[in-house]
Amino acid sequence: MKTFANLKNIRIWIIMLFVFLGMDAMAQNITGTVKDHLGEPVIGASVLEKGTGNGTITDFDGKFTLKVSGKHPIEISYVGYVTQTFNLKGKTSFNIVLQEDSEMMDEVVITGFGSQKKPDISGSIVSISKEDLIGTPTSNVMEALQGKIAGADIMMGSGAVGEDVDILLRGSRSINGSNAPLFVIDGVQGANYNQLSPSDIDQISVLKDASSTAIYGSAGANGVIIITTKRGAAGKIAVDLDTKYTISGGANFIHGMIGDEWLQYQKEYYRTRNGMYPEDISQLFSSEAIQQALANNQWIDWIEEATQGNASQKEINLSLRGGSDKLKVYTAFNYNNTQGLLSNENQTRYGMRFNVDYQIRDWAKIGSSTSLTYTIKNSRGKNIFTKSLTAFPLGEPYDANGNINVNYIEGETSPFGDEIEDQYADETRTTYANINAYVELTLLKGLIFRSQISTNLNNARNGKYVGTHSLQGVENGYSAPYSYISNYYGYSYAWDNVLTYDVEPVKGHKLTLTGVTSWNKGQSDNNNMRASGQPLDSYLFHNMASGITKYGVQSKYSQTQKMSYALRFNYVYKDKYIASFTTRWDGASHLAEGHKWEAFPAGALAWRVSQESFMKPVEKWLSNLKLRVSYGVTGNSGGMGAYSSQTGAATYSPVSIDGLLSSVSQLVSPYGNPSIGWEKTYQWNYGVDLGLFNNRVNVNLDIYNSKTKDLLFSRTLPITSAITAWGSPMTTWQNIGETSNKGYEIQLSTVNIRNKDFEWRSSLSYTHNKEKIVNLPDGDLVAKKLFEGYPIKTFYDYKYAGIWSTAEADEAAKYGCQPGYVKIETVEQFTTDENGNLVGDGGVHTYSNTRDLQILGSNVPDGIVGLNNTFTYKGIELSAFAIIRYGQMIDSKTIGWYSTKNDNQPRGTNYWTPENQNTYFPRPGIASTTGIESLRYIDGSYAKIKNVTLGYVLPKKICKTLGIEKCRVYATAYNVFVLPFKSELKHTDPENNGSDTFPLYKSYLIGLNLSF
Repeated sequence: MKTFANLKNIRIWIIMLFVFLGMDAMAQNITGTVKDHLGEPVIGASVLEKGTGNGTITDFDGKFTLKVSGKHPIEISYVGYVTQTFNLKGKTSFNIVLQEDSEMMDEVVITGFGSQKKPDISGSIVSISKEDLIGTPTSNVMEALQGKIAGADIMMGSGAVGEDVDILLRGSRSINGSNAPLFVIDGVQGANYNQLSPSDIDQISVLKDASSTAIYGSAGANGVIIITTKRGAAGKIAVDLDTKYTISGGANFIHGMIGDEWLQYQKEYYRTRNGMYPEDISQLFSSEAIQQALANNQWIDWIEEATQGNASQKEINLSLRGGSDKLKVYTAFNYNNTQGLLSNENQTRYGMRFNVDYQIRDWAKIGSSTSLTYTIKNSRGKNIFTKSLTAFPLGEPYDANGNINVNYIEGETSPFGDEIEDQYADETRTTYANINAYVELTLLKGLIFRSQISTNLNNARNGKYVGTHSLQGVENGYSAPYSYISNYYGYSYAWDNVLTYDVEPVKGHKLTLTGVTSWNKGQSDNNNMRASGQPLDSYLFHNMASGITKYGVQSKYSQTQKMSYALRFNYVYKDKYIASFTTRWDGASHLAEGHKWEAFPAGALAWRVSQESFMKPVEKWLSNLKLRVSYGVTGNSGGMGAYSSQTGAATYSPVSIDGLLSSVSQLVSPYGNPSIGWEKTYQWNYGVDLGLFNNRVNVNLDIYNSKTKDLLFSRTLPITSAITAWGSPMTTWQNIGETSNKGYEIQLSTVNIRNKDFEWRSSLSYTHNKEKIVNLPDGDLVAKKLFEGYPIKTFYDYKYAGIWSTAEADEAAKYGCQPGYVKIETVEQFTTDENGNLVGDGGVHTYSNTRDLQILGSNVPDGIVGLNNTFTYKGIELSAFAIIRYGQMIDSKTIGWYSTKNDNQPRGTNYWTPENQNTYFPRPGIASTTGIESLRYIDGSYAKIKNVTLGYVLPKKICKTLGIEKCRVYATAYNVFVLPFKSELKHTDPENNGSDTFPLYKSYLIGLNLSF
């Protein structure tokens, strides 16, 4: 029996072995090579056995090997090429040539709550790829796009660490509300792009006209910037490492006078005041300390001292991407450390991103995106450069031990007080989380429902300490140190539901219907405390209880909600005629009852003329011609607080009335307005898209005209209204006033030369926008510098007309001036004579700061030009980007004229003397400084070579030897060269709008991209 049992077991094992061998025989290995249309191997192409998680990617030579069951077709895909699917039919070896996607025009562009093929777009949308972000020595995503998007005005106003950029799309519309565009990151509205690493970005879409932004309703009133981050892909895990190191210095900032130039200025100052030059130095300076410093040649170039170091930035980005046809994962880790020019001016940011998509069933998909960042930022007071420019340039800035001399010379205080240890601190720690999760269901063919829940969490703590020797402490005369700490907690939640039906009911008729519901809730909670008189500077803001004086604790809480519904209808007929219609209904909690809800409709039409049969004769050179027109209404409810439509009240300490204590309640601003509603912008857009020579030349032209009405305006009520707060006039929010923006934009891209080894590509963007206030409730608001017919940001001051000459002495006297004084263009004044007639003075009178101020200009440029050229030869790439900004005025404080004797002047200042009268600046030491501020308002036009990048991609054979998939090394020079159009602005960078705070620097970067 035992032997029989053993034989039975042997039989079972033999049967199992044959079954196993039979199963293995059904599986087979397939091999192949994937090349592009030029015959070059394609590295990293995805090779998948459809319907399974089985797949691989091609190697350095474009080759692959994959064991397959033989039951499913094979799919080959790669970005930018047509996906190919084929059945095995017994074959085991394949040579596959991928073809480029039909045209550039077929690229998919992310739009609001969906995507469209580029040919089907009827609005004004610009798409930016991740390649445009490579090589920029900044962690700020938007700075990398400066000058590359027609219609976008992007400015970097300061070189301070962690400084934000200013962004406008097609000008400013609102006077009190924000004019910044809406940012949408992976479907999350209002997400903070500053917390995003450029290495994580896959695509950026900029929506500019009303038909494109209408799906976002009021939130998209100022345009929409949609950022899509990278997602996982089927195939083996791909690892990318992007690291770069930047060193910055050579600030574009004017220096103060030193040496003989400064001495000569002082002598001219003395000459003006005394009628002759001084006979010796003692007549200039009675101080023995100053005389001794002069004798010892102890000159101080304070700007040089402030900028002699180098700022730096280290950035490391590591990402992993992979998955199967069902599960796709992308995860990234980011580290960025930036050290500014000043001590303890730095920022460190740690970031993590995790994106996952899972196909549960053929009809069900879930996924999420999680982004976490933690930032520590130490800032410096912005006045250090202002004070360094004007500081007295003699003395000993440091003692024998290298420490800062607070009183570096008799009567003067060092502008470096903030640099003294434990004298100044300004630290902000921010924790930011952006989390969203979605479920996507395919209910029927073409009918997809997607529900997404998202949240933004922002926790920031700011601590500040100002010691008595710090710059701020000295300026304000602090007798005791001051400390401050604040905490901010911001939360926003959103729930978006999108139902999309994409169908072609009849051949040639493509319909896409989209329905959206959105709910948003925002909360903010902040508190702060202040104290002064801490016994030890080393406590900074960490031991406020030790302060002698406490100023108490303040706290504030606010909450807003918004509910929205939207419908969108897209229709394409025979790939030639395109229509899009959208309506969104928004309701906002902070608007008045009865005015919370508003509808915002929009529509667009487009005609692909190049698809018509009558265009056949020119199709060899005319690749694309599309005409577009759109109109829409958008809204804005910004600028107001959460409860600004309601009247506030406060209870004050008890007062004695007839011997009894009684609390007193009083109204506080703003006074509630029961009819306050939405700002509304009405916009037309006309566009032409043109492609020539197989789309080697592409031109996009847009002409637009928008008007914003019912502006939300904070208005002071007249005292006669009897509505006061403790006897003072109150303010109230009203819908009054109108602004307009109109202009045109051109986007041009060309492939000038393309062959197997060499390619030269160019791109140009041009923006022209004319912005103005159409009307205001009471005409011009001079106190707020708001004028009908002019942009919102308008300069209003004395108008510079030159310097009075000796030959004009008699004429100058009529204005209360002398030769060497500033000449301004006065405004004629009228009086009434005894007969009641108006009599003008011809503008001849002493200068008046109430009657002679004029509208001078605006910081809105006439035009912005961006030009980029990229040359590629085999693995070498050279690119250069330049920007021109013209027709703008700036208030340049760095060329200002400082009136007191000990204030230094900018180096190279060409000032008036009796022997040198053809100058821009007045005579040193003049008795009257009226009109001197007019010197600062100057044409701020400039041209700048923004960056030059040289890169090299290692040959595939070398990469294969090193065991890596791809290696790119590159170097970038940033802010390379600046040419102001006005000579008075030389040695400055007008991009910072004339600020005398933190200058912009030249930067030099080296970077490395590795793929495994």
